[in-house]
Amino acid sequence: MELTLTGQRAEGGQNARRVLAVAFCSLLFALCPLPSALCPFSVSVRAEVIDRVLAILPGQIITLSDVEAALDLGLVDAPAGGDRISGGLSAIIDRVLMLNEVRRVAPPEPPPAAIDARLALIRQRFGAAGELSRVLAARGLDETVLRLYASDDLRLASYLDERFSAAAQPTDEEIRQAGESARQRLTDDRRRALVGAWTAELRRRADVTVLP
Repeated sequence: MELTLTGQRAEGGQNARRVLAVAFCSLLFALCPLPSALCPFSVSVRAEVIDRVLAILPGQIITLSDVEAALDLGLVDAPAGGDRISGGLSAIIDRVLMLNEVRRVAPPEPPPAAIDARLALIRQRFGAAGELSRVLAARGLDETVLRLYASDDLRLASYLDERFSAAAQPTDEEIRQAGESARQRLTDDRRRALVGAWTAELRRRADVTVLP
């Protein structure tokens, strides 16, 4: 599904800016899902394609610009050796579904200092001064989106720790066989497997449409 713009040149610039703002704001709903009235639609100015809907979830959409912005900002990682866009889309869908589950337990707002620290880690990915601001501006976003992302990132991390940390601990027998030095590797491997199984179950239960 494509989002397009057509119409009179005199009004096209202003209308195009409005539609672009709506499209880019969907990144906020993709990474930090909130109730949204945004639905797939087509608007036209000179038949120029400005975006494409990649997936539809309950109450929200994920567009190509959402995925590209998340990848450019390092908010999600595409798997090595795989298609960058499809990998980024899959990561965003999983994050949306997990955060929907996290919100069911109404987690508290993370402390501002913790959010600031998480934002600092995001900024470290951009070496040159002003590079982060340049990428945000190019995508029509600002640091408000990053702060919301960081806040939800902390909520999700806390939820995963509470739900899976104990179950991911290796048994005494496994440690004896693998050695004490392998404890952390065994824990990390088991945690990834548990989270992977959980997200797979969330996908099976969710109404998610990925468009070709």
